[in-house]
Amino acid sequence: MRAVVCPRVPISPSDLVYTTTHPAPGPRAGYVLIRVRAFGLNRSELFTRQGHSPGIKFPRVLGIECVGEVKDAGGGRWKEGDVVAAMMGGMGRQFDGGYAEYTSVPQGSVSPPIKLPKGMGWDTFAAIPETFLTAWGTLHDLKLSSKDSLLIRGGTTSVGLACITLAKSSLFNCRQVIATTRSQKKVLAVSTNGADEVIVDTSGSIADEVKKLTGGKGVDKCVELVGGPTLPDSCASLAPDGTVSMIGCVSGEWTCKNFDPMACLAPRKHLTMFSSGTVDTSTAPLQWIVDGVANGEIKLEIDRVFKMEDAGEAQQHMEANHAAGKVVCVVD
Repeated sequence: MRAVVCPRVPISPSDLVYTTTHPAPGPRAGYVLIRVRAFGLNRSELFTRQGHSPGIKFPRVLGIECVGEVKDAGGGRWKEGDVVAAMMGGMGRQFDGGYAEYTSVPQGSVSPPIKLPKGMGWDTFAAIPETFLTAWGTLHDLKLSSKDSLLIRGGTTSVGLACITLAKSSLFNCRQVIATTRSQKKVLAVSTNGADEVIVDTSGSIADEVKKLTGGKGVDKCVELVGGPTLPDSCASLAPDGTVSMIGCVSGEWTCKNFDPMACLAPRKHLTMFSSGTVDTSTAPLQWIVDGVANGEIKLEIDRVFKMEDAGEAQQHMEANHAAGKVVCVVD
């Protein structure tokens, strides 16, 4: 089958290998065999290629998500031809993932059959699963409500943009959303997704500005996507009872060098994290989100669409921080 293989790590994006002779997976009890039609790119795949994901054996087909059609249900509730999304569950790590013509995924990581709205292509569908279910899971875990103000630290990431539009949707009806970007050129992308205020973060210190925008109180909730370098400042942006959820690390710095828990979380602030690996795909509102994209309630930002064989170029585009939205590869 056709696939994009990571032969070893660390390597550059151009060293990913496109092949037409990679061994194809077959039917297997408890697994869903999927004919992949498209897949979204994720930062975790860049980190794996860069050598930051321990315990992975190479060569490996990367890709923690995909969309496509069921070829074999492995004894599960699906039938051949069902349209599904798959994410996590070891994809691209413990076994070959979505950068391929076929992948075999544990049933627990495959969505129920999805009815694609008229006119929605595979590229659009592929931009949704990992990004929007991560965003939804994070906001759900934060117990975001219409009474809350929310800070999205890293607003031009695909997950950041998804958090913004979901927060302002009828799912959460968030009162106030503040989002950050490091580029003045990307302010429009953030505001058109629904952010009430956009902060251009050039120094890593925005707490004072956040306090001004919230009448001196600070935000009730915060989604931290940048990572260790900005976590203390995100904590400083919180209201006294606020919560920050650490879900990303686009800065590439996994540790927080200047984090004093007693000072950063006083008087009673909360620090948590969310992982998309905990999303229950059987109950997550993927169909609602897909329909919301189709009817315009949910804003979807696709930055660029590549062919599968150009996955290395797509990763290079993402690694250079050129993207404002989701980067997608189509298989056909």
